[in-house]
Amino acid sequence: MLSNGLDGFFRRLKLNIFKITPKPPKKGVTAIKRIGNINDQSTLWCQVCKEFNGFHCLSDSGPYRASRLRISLNVFFMSTLPFLCGLHHVTDITSHARSNLDFYTRILGMRLVKKTVNQDDVSAYHLFYSDAVGSPGCDLTFFDWRNMPKTRHGSGIVSETALRVLGGIDSLNIWGDWFEEQGVTHGLVDHSGIFPSLPFQDAEGQRLRLIAEPADSTPERFHPWRGSPVPIQSAIVGLSAVTLTVANFELTAGFLIEVLGFRLNPGDGSLFELGEGGAGAQLRLLSSPTQGMAAAGGVHHVAWAVPDLDHQRAWVERLAEFRVPTSGVINRFYFQSLYFRIPGGILFEIATNGPGFTADGETLDHLGEALSLPPFLEEMRPSIEAGLEPLL
Repeated sequence: MLSNGLDGFFRRLKLNIFKITPKPPKKGVTAIKRIGNINDQSTLWCQVCKEFNGFHCLSDSGPYRASRLRISLNVFFMSTLPFLCGLHHVTDITSHARSNLDFYTRILGMRLVKKTVNQDDVSAYHLFYSDAVGSPGCDLTFFDWRNMPKTRHGSGIVSETALRVLGGIDSLNIWGDWFEEQGVTHGLVDHSGIFPSLPFQDAEGQRLRLIAEPADSTPERFHPWRGSPVPIQSAIVGLSAVTLTVANFELTAGFLIEVLGFRLNPGDGSLFELGEGGAGAQLRLLSSPTQGMAAAGGVHHVAWAVPDLDHQRAWVERLAEFRVPTSGVINRFYFQSLYFRIPGGILFEIATNGPGFTADGETLDHLGEALSLPPFLEEMRPSIEAGLEPLL
């Protein structure tokens, strides 16, 4: 019995290895080790051996074959690899912080849970909009960079962010009436997906979508903000999905599946999911031959959640195995961050679920009311405050 089991194991392993191993490069193909830079959008997989930078294509044997074997084993033992829980936050760009605050709090009814600064550019606000308690997976955040040009849509950008509401089509009708009243640019209700949705834009052209699930049988799982302009049962309760547009669909899809552990939805050839899938764990991938540019009214990066720092360190090792250049773990105080670019240049982040937005001493009742700074920026408070324009 044991022997048969082992025979089956190695038979499956052999099939797995040869199933995903491409033809080796021709003799004489060489490549130079390129040091990746997290800000270099040209950092891509090698087109020959599908490695992500580093030493590759050195010959038609040796390092190439060993690398492919490692990748095959990783796929085979996917259950033992680090995992991503789903969306953590999406960070966008605005050039008008004051009107941005009005739109996302008054029009969309999200709560400003943290008013802080971009830790890499303290002249800019970093505004966090979320549910009532700042739950991971609910945060839509903005860097405030004044005098930025507008986003140019095309490949290499996050082209749409979908927000999660409950109540089905009835909720979308309520939101549609509210958008009409407020002069918000929006489309018609779209029935092409699993759930109906309503596309719309903010004042800077940020492309957004409400995806309406049926009323939940356990509404206590959600924490909608009481400041919602629509009935609380139709309020925004989190992030649902993101849409990426890239130049090379197959290249990016391969990276999402092989390296990050996404799986392709069997009923939708452009929808990728994590874990059990569904709202909060979905990514739609589109392609365009025209190069885009993320700026005002666009998305800066997408963050995916992990439970804690140990899981994040496992991802550092995982990405290093595939020679993906990363920022290394960065302490953002409210969570820990790890940044890297996927094929096509879009910036991804892996962020821990904690410690959360009360780590600086703000209570849940008073989140976002004052300018919050992490301890390592506190001594700069006078100069930081002097360089920021009041939001109200």
